[in-house]
Amino acid sequence: MDKKKGNQKGRHLKMSILPRQEVIRELQRQIVTGALPAGQRLPTEVTLAKHFRVSRGTIRHALSELAALGVVELRPRVGCFAASVDRAPKQRLLAFLHPAEEEINGIIVGGLEERTEEVSCELGIGVLSRDLDKAAETVARLRTTGCCGIIFTPFIQPDYYERNSRILDLFENNQLPYVVVDTPIARDGVIRGDFVGNDGYSAMRELVKYLVAHGHRRIGSIRVFAGVYSSDQRFRGIFDQLAADELPLCGELHRVIANVPLSEQGRKMIRELMALPEPPTAVICTHDVIALNVLDELREMGMRMPEDVWLSGFDDRFYAETLRFSSIRQPLRLVGRRAVEILLEKQSVRRQEFLPCELKIRS
Repeated sequence: MDKKKGNQKGRHLKMSILPRQEVIRELQRQIVTGALPAGQRLPTEVTLAKHFRVSRGTIRHALSELAALGVVELRPRVGCFAASVDRAPKQRLLAFLHPAEEEINGIIVGGLEERTEEVSCELGIGVLSRDLDKAAETVARLRTTGCCGIIFTPFIQPDYYERNSRILDLFENNQLPYVVVDTPIARDGVIRGDFVGNDGYSAMRELVKYLVAHGHRRIGSIRVFAGVYSSDQRFRGIFDQLAADELPLCGELHRVIANVPLSEQGRKMIRELMALPEPPTAVICTHDVIALNVLDELREMGMRMPEDVWLSGFDDRFYAETLRFSSIRQPLRLVGRRAVEILLEKQSVRRQEFLPCELKIRS
């Protein structure tokens, strides 16, 4: 699973859950409300499958989970029966909120789904509007539906701290615990709220160490989103390791992309870098999509990789391996799992975790 799209229509959050979870939630609701009285036999698996429009296997797994929770009683060769209301605990709901009009990271979602299933929670996936009034309606609605925690991916935009800080205000005003993933919401080095993400700083230092060990002395970089914590974190790792290796910090070798379309990011910068009297022998891009554009531009210029210039990205998307440029793999699935665990731990101290990345060297 690489990417998932949220339903972006309408004013309110559209919750997207697995078919099995939907069956569990509905049967549990009927038992708790008395629509299925204690002791009553449930319809057969075939009947339930037709009603919910799912496979019989999905029904069987759902009933097994409900039995493990004590909501139903499975009697071999007899059937499935509703348990008493006091034996049927309410299932906890966690919500994963992602900015509207942006991609949902499917690998993080995979980690969220794995861990919520293991701890018998329900996961809702939805988008959050850029309109703060609509976002406030979504958060208020989550509170009324019994949501016990939110995993939030921030908006990445020029005023990212102001925008996202106001979103966190909404969570706190509605007394909803939250964990931020992907990039921290921070200003002046201070991170707000609970967070789990990757240690891009250390990963970039390791990458520069590798390049220096292989003879590179003019190492350039191209980045976007200056002022966003994760971008600045990666950039600082490059600079600090260059300084540690006593290499000159040449400002001309390090470029920040202006606000241009995604398909254009990095193209102008790599042409400027390669036109220098002493061009870089290696270029580090802070995102794979930038490296993809740079690679395309290098080919247009008739240059070879890695013979003419060595190239690296960050994220290790599928095309990095296909096109054979190096990258840094984030522990995204583990990020999703840890976000759920941090929410459910309910500790009084802040949890801000940076998980190690993996350097993927390719030639």
